[in-house]
Amino acid sequence: MTMNVSKIITVLLILIIGSLVLPLAAKPSVKSLPMHLSACDSTECSKKFKEYKTLSRYGHSDAMYTLAEMYRVGYGANIDMRLATKWYRRAARLGNPFAQYKAAIIYLQDTEEQDVDKAMRYLRSANRADLSEATHLLGMLYLEGDLVEKDAEKSKEYLTKAYEAEYPPTMMLLAEASDVALASQVLAANTVKHKKQSIAAPIDEMEVIEVQGLSLEEVFSYHISIMRNGVPDGANGTGTSLRGRTCGEMIACNTETDKERIRDFLMSTW
Repeated sequence: MTMNVSKIITVLLILIIGSLVLPLAAKPSVKSLPMHLSACDSTECSKKFKEYKTLSRYGHSDAMYTLAEMYRVGYGANIDMRLATKWYRRAARLGNPFAQYKAAIIYLQDTEEQDVDKAMRYLRSANRADLSEATHLLGMLYLEGDLVEKDAEKSKEYLTKAYEAEYPPTMMLLAEASDVALASQVLAANTVKHKKQSIAAPIDEMEVIEVQGLSLEEVFSYHISIMRNGVPDGANGTGTSLRGRTCGEMIACNTETDKERIRDFLMSTW
């Protein structure tokens, strides 16, 4: 399966590079996920901000990352990009893949703080933790060859991994570069139509179940309780190091559903 995907991506990369099928952007962009953190100056928001600040000082990299997000959007505090960048970097140094990804974005920008080498180190580390956003971005950077030397083999390697992880932007990129994109859409439409015909039932015989996601307050409360009961990954007094954990291990949730919801929250605001 991997070999077939790799061969397909090789062909698609030739199409992209050779005929410029897609308008490849010189600067990376980050796709937001459904749950958003926005500016808030209420008493409750300020309370949550202070709790994350305390947990950050204890050495929890997840708290540091979330604190950076709060500073960036003005949640419970005034917007402060200097402090946001500071906490992204601290969490990144502790091996937090979410923070490494966003710190890398900062280092890739055309500013006085640009440091492409450091950005690439962070992205490779986040990729090793299976953060698909970082994997996709590495593939695009090597494909474009603007900030790093163009390398088709590395681009194929990273895009293949992101594709196999079913990361939507990678799948969209390759679908748009492919001559079979239209055929895929037709097939998908026919599949949906077939499924609808197969499961059709009288509306009065169907049970309607409404599923609601966690609220922002619930996400924060659950996330904070996890960190309060866990060992800070930045703690120096234990004589142990917890670097190199996967994204799943960064969030020690009780169920896969909760893990995915909190993961979506952690990557939601860019």
